[in-house]
Amino acid sequence: MWLKYLCFSCALLLLTAPLAQAALQRASLPNGVQVLVEEDHSSPVAMVQVWLKVGGRDEQPGKTGLAHVFEHMMFKGSTALEPGEYSKIISAIGGSDNAFTSHDYTAYFETVPATAVSQVIKMEAERFAHLKLDKAEFEREIQVIMEERRMRTEDDPNARMFEELSAASLRLHPYRLPVIGWMQDLEALTIEDVKAFYQQHYVPNNVTVVVVGDVDFKAVVQVVKHSFGKLKSVKVLPRFNPIEPEPLGAKRVQVHLPAQLPLVAITLPVPSWIPQHNDQEVAALALATEMLAGGKSAVLHQVLVNDKRAAASTGAGYDPFTMGLDLWYAYATLAKGQQVADFEAEFWQVLQDMGQHPANARLFEAAKRRLIANAVFAQDSLYLRAKHIGMLETVGIGAENKDIWLDLIRQVSMDEVQHVVQKWLIPMRATTGILMPKTAVGG
Repeated sequence: MWLKYLCFSCALLLLTAPLAQAALQRASLPNGVQVLVEEDHSSPVAMVQVWLKVGGRDEQPGKTGLAHVFEHMMFKGSTALEPGEYSKIISAIGGSDNAFTSHDYTAYFETVPATAVSQVIKMEAERFAHLKLDKAEFEREIQVIMEERRMRTEDDPNARMFEELSAASLRLHPYRLPVIGWMQDLEALTIEDVKAFYQQHYVPNNVTVVVVGDVDFKAVVQVVKHSFGKLKSVKVLPRFNPIEPEPLGAKRVQVHLPAQLPLVAITLPVPSWIPQHNDQEVAALALATEMLAGGKSAVLHQVLVNDKRAAASTGAGYDPFTMGLDLWYAYATLAKGQQVADFEAEFWQVLQDMGQHPANARLFEAAKRRLIANAVFAQDSLYLRAKHIGMLETVGIGAENKDIWLDLIRQVSMDEVQHVVQKWLIPMRATTGILMPKTAVGG
């Protein structure tokens, strides 16, 4: 979860660019597979991504981590491929491959020479349809995943605090649970759990194939038809997406762990983007967040670090491209002599001022320019372009809305920024997490 939080600001900047390339083209296969292609013939390279509408939100209570476990198992052999062989073939043709899992989706991706796109799609479909799911491979891999959790979360006090904070921040929504899973759940998972997860979720109705690069749309569609298109359609149930109750008041979590410095983090549930429903509100939230935390000239750094000396470092983030809501967050590390209470008082004063007074015109325009500039630079990456398409499609925003977001940012007014801060970023809606080093409490 800590890693997710740190990535939010970067994701917001990189996933908002207008695309000057060829228009996005779509095909829907009879079995439910979606194909999205953006042709770009500037270089003989292509990005292939296979997106699944399955992630941490789709797991049953007591079986957290299954979506991530299954991502690992996709590399452990199929009828035609031995464990590890898939990645070796990709490397041999001059490409690279990997995968990622979130609360909302799982995606597998390859950067390859354009001439290898057909081969890669066929291999993806083969391992998708014919995984071995060997018990011995699973038992080895679950140990790797548990060690990953130890390294990324249990041995990282900041990550552990954010995990506790997320669990306390939401009552119903699955974003409260760690994508990697709780350790006790990982220890109890079996190969039967993995097989059941595979049969339920790895079905063509949950698949979107995204290709960006030096390809021909019609040719890609034909390859997908003769690979993923041959899989039998399976009915899928609506995804779990509860309406989170509005907070009844402020909450606090305090953890005591071995750490060098205290850390304070604040989360608030805010809406994510629903096109034609809350366009300007979420765009204003995104711009407000950029004004607060977009670099060393941002408001939080200038006021809390430079002027008030209430924190050693600070930041904030918001991801509008999720399903239903996002946990808006801010955090600060405190240096020796700095007090949690002082930081909290100064932080909420900053937000109160932002909600009660018009935004500084210079900071407001600079934040817009940063979002736009970073978005344009991101177009050099086939990976980010394909990820933007696949993500919007998979979370339900719709890939066809990919070019709208930046226009919404341009249209945000200073009054709208003031309004969303007043409405959403207020103390009584917040959950505050505090990491206190054990040495500070005699531990």
